[in-house]
Amino acid sequence: MRSRLIKHYLPLSVLTVLTVVAFSYRNPKWDFITLIADSSAYMAIVLIAGSLIIGPINILLKYKNPTSTYFRRDIGISAGVITLIHSICGLFVHLRGQMWKYFFERNDQGYFIPFDDFRLANYTGLLSTLLIVAVLVTSNDYSMMKLTVTRWKNIQRLSYVMFLFAIVHVIYFRRVMDNPSLLYSFYLPLLVVVAGFQGIGAWVKTIGVKVGN
Repeated sequence: MRSRLIKHYLPLSVLTVLTVVAFSYRNPKWDFITLIADSSAYMAIVLIAGSLIIGPINILLKYKNPTSTYFRRDIGISAGVITLIHSICGLFVHLRGQMWKYFFERNDQGYFIPFDDFRLANYTGLLSTLLIVAVLVTSNDYSMMKLTVTRWKNIQRLSYVMFLFAIVHVIYFRRVMDNPSLLYSFYLPLLVVVAGFQGIGAWVKTIGVKVGN
């Protein structure tokens, strides 16, 4: 564990701090909550994307691709923790003191669930957070021993679904903010990169199996 702290978590922590500092210089008028919420969003989705392309890269480079490695797991854990920080801080950015309005609306008849862009952004963000919690709580050796390899791997694969929900969350949020530029310059290219590596990795793996047979 000490080796993992030094080799994995320390560099990731430094990178996270540098990201926050960079955002603070770029947006000096932001308050602390907004700064953490926004910078953690970028950091989390980049780390999630990174964890999802490690397997395909190993296949392309013909490295061993075991069920789990500490390197990939630690990146995923870091991404999950930063995602939770983003989710918590995000609830205090737009509607401070009225968190229920992120998901519900109220009229004379009572509370109801609206499906406007703002709420859809929050619903998909919530689903993404719940999925990352499921992945986080099983990202350890104990869960790996107690669960069958197949069951454990299926839970970890929820990170793919979580990533897609995160991208949809961003799409709706950018529509609310009326600022789609980052969507086309950052988020969608990130989705293309992850999907491309996954597709190429699956194709190379399939070709390898056929050749082996």
